[in-house]
Amino acid sequence: MWKNFRLLLCIVIIGLVLGGCQVTKENGKDLKPSEMKTEDLPDVRALQDEFTRSFIESTEEVEPGYYSFLSGTKRYRMLFPKEGAIHQGYGVKEDQFEGFLMSTINDNGTDSQIKINYYAYGTLESVEGGLEMLEGSIGQKLEFEKILSKNTDIYYAPFQFDSETFGIAALVASLNDNGVIQIVYDTQCKKDQNECQQIKEDEVDKMIHWAGSFEFVDQEVK
Repeated sequence: MWKNFRLLLCIVIIGLVLGGCQVTKENGKDLKPSEMKTEDLPDVRALQDEFTRSFIESTEEVEPGYYSFLSGTKRYRMLFPKEGAIHQGYGVKEDQFEGFLMSTINDNGTDSQIKINYYAYGTLESVEGGLEMLEGSIGQKLEFEKILSKNTDIYYAPFQFDSETFGIAALVASLNDNGVIQIVYDTQCKKDQNECQQIKEDEVDKMIHWAGSFEFVDQEVK
């Protein structure tokens, strides 16, 4: 009788575990955001926008306010702000090129736009040309600083368009393989001058940190 009771107890425990796993699956914890119902997703712009969430890998934040974004080329990842969305005009050519414009609403009440272009054929030797392209897109001579990380070189330069609009131009180059990403990240502040100055300092630091989030994916990994 005791053996039968232990057997029954084991069956009940296994049933509870499997049932819990099924509930977890149904609640979406094992699903990609693109596979979930809109009403089951967090009420944030990145996940409520159907196209944008197709790039988001999980509903779990990898940093406060950011999700993991996997490029349509499958060649790089980056942080994606929870209140961000990709605009119309997204373009991709297999795993060789990707270009898009995204916007995000910041906690401080400002809005940002970020233009991203990925070139699979870009190399460390082509960095200088890439920086010149960024200067051309901004229309200013820029003083780039370089940040070394384990797998990338990051070049960035602050710029100011007018009294309200500021940002950074950045280039991220892979150290392990070909691959270059060009970024133009600008923010508009319409508050008073003193408040905007503090916001600018904070935002530029945030922009530089975000540029450091890019990780190139090995070609074998899809």
